Amino acid sequence: MRALPVLVAALLLSSAVGAAGGLAGGATERSASRPAAIDAPVVAQTDGNGTTLQQINVLDVPPESVERSTVAEHYVDLGPAVGLSTNATTARLRTLAMVERVERADTTELRRERLRTAIEELEAAVDDLDRRQTAAVGAYSRDEITGQELLVALVDISITAQELNDRRSRLEELAADTSGFDIDRGRLASIGNRLSAFEGPVRAHARSVLGGEAEPHRFYVATSAESVTVSTIIGDTYYREAYRGDLRNGAGDAIELEVALDIVATSYPVIWNTTREQTQVFGGGETYPVRIGHSRGDLTAFVDSNARVVYAEHQRRPLDTVVRDQRIERTAGSLRLVVNHTYPGGPVQIRVVDEATGDPVDAAVAVKAGPTPPESIGSTGDDGTVWTLSPNRQYTVTAEARGENVSAVVPPGVPPRVAVTPASGNASENDGNATPTATATPMDGAVADLYHP
Repeated sequence: MRALPVLVAALLLSSAVGAAGGLAGGATERSASRPAAIDAPVVAQTDGNGTTLQQINVLDVPPESVERSTVAEHYVDLGPAVGLSTNATTARLRTLAMVERVERADTTELRRERLRTAIEELEAAVDDLDRRQTAAVGAYSRDEITGQELLVALVDISITAQELNDRRSRLEELAADTSGFDIDRGRLASIGNRLSAFEGPVRAHARSVLGGEAEPHRFYVATSAESVTVSTIIGDTYYREAYRGDLRNGAGDAIELEVALDIVATSYPVIWNTTREQTQVFGGGETYPVRIGHSRGDLTAFVDSNARVVYAEHQRRPLDTVVRDQRIERTAGSLRLVVNHTYPGGPVQIRVVDEATGDPVDAAVAVKAGPTPPESIGSTGDDGTVWTLSPNRQYTVTAEARGENVSAVVPPGVPPRVAVTPASGNASENDGNATPTATATPMDGAVADLYHP
């Protein structure tokens, strides 16, 4: 199997003009109109025991709210890469300056005062990350910046979040060494939990691509005014991140850990009811990350303690565990094209075989979405299979080999969205795909680890 390197972009602002490359190909879509439905029969997939597998729910930008989306390949971009490195160094120097300022205090009381100031400044910096992300996502939605610029901005925010998390750790150490300073560990935990939502695996790989440490990758991104979904395929693994700014309240009091677990159990019933190797919930403040390692990958879901909904997620899914329950097959000459697809931003498996023998065929594959020219995504290789990401609109897949070609028109599909019903009652999104079938085990403490056989 040959898996196309595929990546996504979704976060913040930064300048971005590449010295060594830029955005290549890819269709940018504005509130794509939906054409007439295409016959895409549902194909049941089963595990080794004959049990029908269900798709795992995903947090997603509601289709009626998507303002812009694209699938595109991105390359090393030395100009922004240098800027990102400079920004990381600047953030690190600010942390060192904060440490030195606290340590140089002449009196214990002055040290305590400087610690209090540093914590307030750190909280303000985290709030600024939220504003920067909203600004960058909104600018992309309004077509004011390119996908490349958005990608650079998202990476920049991720780097800043990492440095701020380091600053939080240093503050905790300084506080522990300060006589008479009773630090609010829940307050610091809340800062760390919020920052971790900006540090997903997609952005980490995007940084490697922009810096030339990884091969060019294809990215999927979809945005609304405040929200973003990004995804990619790296090797044999699918990665996905989503951030719903419209769902995050950010002003809630602490909740019981069992409440956060119940919310995740309701939002991801398939994950909750599968084999879970480890479940962790991190308490404190307004954000509760819940991490689940399960038999089909892993999930980190971020629960807002006030709205009591999942407002962000990071998912990792080996491709062979992804349920591709929609199939399009077309035959032309001696070639048979099989497209097993999922939903916008999800993995698409493209197979080409000999119509008579069923043997795999090494074919060149191109995808056309919208008015842009067809874009080559590679070849199927010896096993006749290649993977890519689905655009957020109807698209055409064409395979060419042995002087023949075969095409199939593919609908974008519909993801099994997390059902969102905020506690405040200000918004509701429920497509019936998520049914609560599990309850969490009550626990005490700031961090809970649960192991399941």
